[in-house]
Amino acid sequence: MFIDKLKSNLGKSAHGGQTLYDHLIGCAKVAHRILTDPRFVPGDYPRQKRDQLLFSTFTHDVGKLDPHFQIMLHAARTGQPLPSKRVKHEASTLDFDRLVQQAEEEIRAHLHNELGHRFTEKIDIDDALTFALSHHGLFYLSYETRDGQVLRRVRREWTVFNYGEQRRITLTDLLFDYHPLGGLVMIADLLASFCYEQGVTNPDDIFRRVGSLRELIDMVIHEGTADAVEESIKQYDPRTYGLRDLLMLLGGGVL
Repeated sequence: MFIDKLKSNLGKSAHGGQTLYDHLIGCAKVAHRILTDPRFVPGDYPRQKRDQLLFSTFTHDVGKLDPHFQIMLHAARTGQPLPSKRVKHEASTLDFDRLVQQAEEEIRAHLHNELGHRFTEKIDIDDALTFALSHHGLFYLSYETRDGQVLRRVRREWTVFNYGEQRRITLTDLLFDYHPLGGLVMIADLLASFCYEQGVTNPDDIFRRVGSLRELIDMVIHEGTADAVEESIKQYDPRTYGLRDLLMLLGGGVL
């Protein structure tokens, strides 16, 4: 059901449109390529984190299932005026948290069939959701008490204390907890998007040009990958994401 839903919704508006499934499986292939290459991943990098990062990459754009976001993509694809209501798809992530939880086994089986990756470790759904809502650097996951219940909330201002907040998971937490691969979801998203925009069918040509994770990030920064993707996003959302600056942060954190 989850895979079918991805296949019946848009993920990209450019070049006639790309399904959400095709975008996400493209991202997962890039992530898997990185996770299985010793140039990029330390040999002792924990298996649980490898499983988590691959799962999170494949689910990171689940917020694009938001009907209002789909209207934006369809308008951009067909050259129609954009709707007055604009949404950030990352901020819609929690609307689909139950869908992701219920589809966990379906996702594991599908990625095993498509990529040959055998999942052996427990997936932390909260971390997967935080990777999704923070992958453009804007939002974080907040846990807040309401009427005796602790609820998840998407928040944006890191310096603001939210009433009833018990704890939070931010992009910074993910970068530390999954170091040096805390930015893998972003890198995979950008590279897969860039390949689609440029008509590149084999990203291996890109990987052959670098010898380390730092070199890969630097290439994405300095060869215009982030700028090209951001320009594509402006077709349906003129607000800047600052992807290049975000990559500079990632590069500075990789030794």
